Amino acid sequence: MPAPFIMGWEEWLSLPDLGVPAIKAKVDTGARTSALHAHDIEPFGPIEAPLVRFTVAPRARRSDIEIACSAKIVDRRDVMSSNGESERRYVIVTRVAMGGREWPIEVTLTNRSSMSYRMLLGRQAIISDMFVDPTSSFRQPKLSYKIYRKMPRRPDVRRALRIAILTRRPTAPSTARMAAAAAARGHVVETIDVAEITLGFDGPEPYCIAGGERVPHFDAVIPRIGAGGDGFARAALRQLELAGSYTMNGADALERLSSPLAVRQTLLRHGIASCGTDRVAAGDDTEPAPHVRASERARRVSVLVVGRQAAAAIAEDATGELVDAGSDCGEEARDRACAVARALDLRLALIRLAQTERGQLFAGAGTIPALNRIAKATDTDIAGLVIADIEAEHRSWSRNIARPHEPSPEAIEENTDTTGE
Repeated sequence: MPAPFIMGWEEWLSLPDLGVPAIKAKVDTGARTSALHAHDIEPFGPIEAPLVRFTVAPRARRSDIEIACSAKIVDRRDVMSSNGESERRYVIVTRVAMGGREWPIEVTLTNRSSMSYRMLLGRQAIISDMFVDPTSSFRQPKLSYKIYRKMPRRPDVRRALRIAILTRRPTAPSTARMAAAAAARGHVVETIDVAEITLGFDGPEPYCIAGGERVPHFDAVIPRIGAGGDGFARAALRQLELAGSYTMNGADALERLSSPLAVRQTLLRHGIASCGTDRVAAGDDTEPAPHVRASERARRVSVLVVGRQAAAAIAEDATGELVDAGSDCGEEARDRACAVARALDLRLALIRLAQTERGQLFAGAGTIPALNRIAKATDTDIAGLVIADIEAEHRSWSRNIARPHEPSPEAIEENTDTTGE
């Protein structure tokens, strides 16, 4: 009988179809599907035969070594990561070569920059005559990263992002301000009017049509749509999310925000109290937005959250004009607003708080804040902060920018990446 094919819990392999000659993978039988670190992930090609192009950085802490790849899309799949978050990923089929054998496997594309291994080999990739020894490493012949020394290094670059602003008011001053801020930082911006969108479902991938043409892929979408009764706008946003665009406020988050009861329940799960009636009976499920009870006095303040930071605090004066409330808004209110935004999964929102006899309560959230008025009242570049947050979240923008804590390439020893996930 032939000798059994045994893998350790970490192994070297190559991906010949993708032009990756050597990559170190963690063998994880607890994961169903294999995963490959990739960025600049972008679908292209005809609807009936969709493809995806992406970039692989096979070696951790060496972002100057990159391989441009493309493959046929075989599926889009929701995958639960080790931290419990679900992510919709493109799935491709490619050959893996290890220990003199080659076989096809399914691989999902995702950003694994925070992981020690740029590839995860799941149990679907382990065929019936293979065995895994979880107590040993490198049971198959080792490869080496030295092969990449002959590859040209990519210089540090910042990739311009393609950003869409989804709105029903394309000529609004705040929309123009954000478009100008993005363009000033070198990004390409398009404003999409919700009223001109048609949703397409006649292919393997959902898509949008605007102005008679198919909407292209966007790296990021800034939704300037509310959480009220505009269900179509949220559907259009979800369509762009399904196409792989990053959104500051997701369609599901806006959907939840349209239900006051769902908002209160979500916040309660995070230990955050809100204004409103103490009890809601059957037939009262259309409770209006949170309100302070008539028997209580309240001091109100609104905090604009951009990303995960409190960007500004405002209040209204006697005439209804916005004024800077920064000096009156303590750290507790700013922290509470950021906690509310995190709980509701919002990265751009005006969180209204009320200081009542029962303490500081959530009083509402707006997802179309008047950015120009807030910027004028607080003398803060709000639009610039919005674009900066997109840049920080969309890693492909700064894919080759070395992090301050990273060692120099010369300081990295070959084949020392053996720590766990």
